[in-house]
Amino acid sequence: MAGGLMAQETPRPNRVAWFEGFPEPLPEGTSELALEATSQMLRPDLERSADGRSFARLDGEEWQLTGDWAMKAGSSRVNVRARLASRSAGIADQAMWNWHQMFNMPQGGREDAPKNRLVYHLERDGRVIGDLTRPGLTLMDLDVAWIRPFGTADAGGRFGASVQLPTGKQSDFSGTGGTDGLVGAALWRRYGRWRLFGQAERVVLGLPKDSPLRAVMDKTSFSRAWASLGWQGEGAGLISGIGIEVSLGYAGSPYRTGLARLDRAGWQQHWTFRHTRLPQWRFGFSEEAGTFTAPDVTGFVAYRFGHS
Repeated sequence: MAGGLMAQETPRPNRVAWFEGFPEPLPEGTSELALEATSQMLRPDLERSADGRSFARLDGEEWQLTGDWAMKAGSSRVNVRARLASRSAGIADQAMWNWHQMFNMPQGGREDAPKNRLVYHLERDGRVIGDLTRPGLTLMDLDVAWIRPFGTADAGGRFGASVQLPTGKQSDFSGTGGTDGLVGAALWRRYGRWRLFGQAERVVLGLPKDSPLRAVMDKTSFSRAWASLGWQGEGAGLISGIGIEVSLGYAGSPYRTGLARLDRAGWQQHWTFRHTRLPQWRFGFSEEAGTFTAPDVTGFVAYRFGHS
């Protein structure tokens, strides 16, 4: 069972300011530390709904330290995930501008937005749902998961459930203000050096009856899924030992704000790199794929304790 458990790590999350308070993906059940840096912006000309009832502003950057502590429970695993986030102004705005200019790509509204600002703001009918304009360090909601693996490292899977406890605050988008949960399952199969992987989940939000989020949601559950294809190097050389995994992530949206880029499902592409000489390390980045319900760019590095 241990081989099956270690066959595939948790997929990278679909995170954005208003999604990161939602339950984290079902974990693998392995202790690790991960550091993520995210830059995100909703273009200014899309901030107000056509009926004038909703107003949203999303512009800023974030550094997030995620810690997973896993323990055995018979043939299952229990995983506790804690997240500490530092959210601040978009100091990478100029770098993003230069990158798009270098390759003659559209700026996506960056020319109309002030540089180096932090604004996470959402309101409906004049009621503020959440607001964050002051940089700071915050503890996000805490996730406790149960995972049951089966099969082997070559062909197997896992299923489980998790509960997210309200250690964050809904008012600054560090939590939902309620106790949330999810159920999910993953499958993988290896063909020589190639690996196929898929994971699907159903998220259920336990919002309090007086939660401001209910004003911008028409449902309290949504689905997420990831599919990936990976190549694992087996040599000790710089090139021969490289492993690459490319995955596409989908996250449904429970929001109904009248802002199409927020209400519709979000997509992200994730690139993960590893090397046989650094078996406990992973590096990578994620990029939104055509919608603004996912961060523009995320870079991450992760260290796994024990053997991978």
